Amino acid sequence: MRKVRWKREWMNWMYLGGFVHLNGNREVRVENCRRVLECDEVRVRIATRELIVDIWGTGLRVFDYNDNNVLVRGKIASVQLSDRRG
Repeated sequence: MRKVRWKREWMNWMYLGGFVHLNGNREVRVENCRRVLECDEVRVRIATRELIVDIWGTGLRVFDYNDNNVLVRGKIASVQLSDRRG
């Protein structure tokens, strides 16, 4: 338990956790992502180290995937975060 807490604190200090940035309802940037799990015009599902990020909307497209960052554009209806471990 102590090792997990230390590792999480270190990741937060080094900014290695997942970050979600919203730019209105037209753009979402997810930083420090592991992979894109699902991608279509209605839903984009992205995995970070600790979270699953579900982006729902219409006309969604992944425009940029480099340096562990993903840029999703379209009309964003909702962003849902869930724990990857359970």
